[in-house]
Amino acid sequence: MAKTFRFVSYEFDEKESEIRLNYAFDEQIQMQEKIIFHNAKKEFFADEKKAISQIGFFLHIACGISYYKALLPPEIKLESGMLNKEQAAFFETFYLKGLGEFAWRNQLNLNGKIKFPFARQGSFEQPSELALPCRIAIPVGGGKDSNVVIESLKKTGQDLVAIAQGRPRPIKESIEASGLPDIDFTRIISPQLLELNKLPGTYNGHVPISGIYAFCLALAAVLYGYSRVAMGNERSANVGNLIRDDNFEVNHQWSKSLAFEEMFGEFNHKYMLKNFSYFSLLRPLSELDIASRFAKLTQYHKVFTSCNKAFKIDKDKRLDRWCGDCDKCRFVFLALAPFMDKRQLIEAVGHNLLDDASQEDGFRELLGLLNHKPFECVGETEECCVALDMIANKPEWQNDTLVKKLYPDVLAKHGQNQLKLWHEKAFAPSCKHHIPDDLKDCILCS
Repeated sequence: MAKTFRFVSYEFDEKESEIRLNYAFDEQIQMQEKIIFHNAKKEFFADEKKAISQIGFFLHIACGISYYKALLPPEIKLESGMLNKEQAAFFETFYLKGLGEFAWRNQLNLNGKIKFPFARQGSFEQPSELALPCRIAIPVGGGKDSNVVIESLKKTGQDLVAIAQGRPRPIKESIEASGLPDIDFTRIISPQLLELNKLPGTYNGHVPISGIYAFCLALAAVLYGYSRVAMGNERSANVGNLIRDDNFEVNHQWSKSLAFEEMFGEFNHKYMLKNFSYFSLLRPLSELDIASRFAKLTQYHKVFTSCNKAFKIDKDKRLDRWCGDCDKCRFVFLALAPFMDKRQLIEAVGHNLLDDASQEDGFRELLGLLNHKPFECVGETEECCVALDMIANKPEWQNDTLVKKLYPDVLAKHGQNQLKLWHEKAFAPSCKHHIPDDLKDCILCS
């Protein structure tokens, strides 16, 4: 049983455009993560080097969550730098809420157990005032959301660049379909962690990957030159999956939520890059609204994939397209059904999930008829019910097995009047977002 998790050191190799993050449990288990920024510039001015070092320290702590969770030792030791009280509180929240689903699945309660040391006195670096080029980076995940962001921002005439971690087929082909220049970086998890995860007594589970990438994107802003990141996180990411008995909300998408976006934005401007901003262009929209917009982007229909099995770390275990048997596949199929041609949707996903009786329990969870909202990046229960309502009387869908079976149950539970109200809500943009003023029209007026 490890007693201490150590943030040992980090270093940025300018020649290799690579940051190395070193961790350890006590003295026995040494681990190194590498993040390679392909084709980044090799020479930096003094103020750029200083910014890289500042961001690198916080990236070191953010990435550490993947390693810390394996053994959850009672003590955290910082050897690569110092935090002040506010910074320590930020990372305690990042770890606690980011590991919410992990803790739930492993029957753990981490409240009060994650304590980052901090210095009560001393001087701390101010945020870098580095001038960054007026360019917007769009993280591409290979699914519908980032493609909607790309095509919406093209209308603004802004200088755009796609950025992604790795190049699984859906990401590569989505970028190609967009026609944008792109930035490629690769995160390499320590082999020692992968071996440790196989041992009995080791904890495994979900980490806030979008939150980790937020720090990667801040560092990449210095390495490649851009001043804004436009995410594709919709408002349903704000809604948790369940509330524990102690009133703690477990949210699979916490690091995609508005709460994280605001928390990270404040931290960044106070401690990392004063002239860099991070926001979600899709924050005002529901999943159904986004699906209706994506349905019109036919150039992406044959290349996009939302199934997580297409993005597994182990390349040998990746699927090329959709598995057709997971919460993500079911949700995206249901969300697109009201808007895409049925034949084209079935061709994209592989088969008709709404005419497959084996998918019943999964759709019941999405529709709020069974258990809780699935631990996946799926929409709210209400909009899933609206999607089913929208296709229930369409001749091409109404006789499919699960449409016939589940729609009466949705009506019995919620009633037609409630569905009507939910429909209006689904297509009314929320005012809770941080879209810059010069970009609002491309998403709110289209």
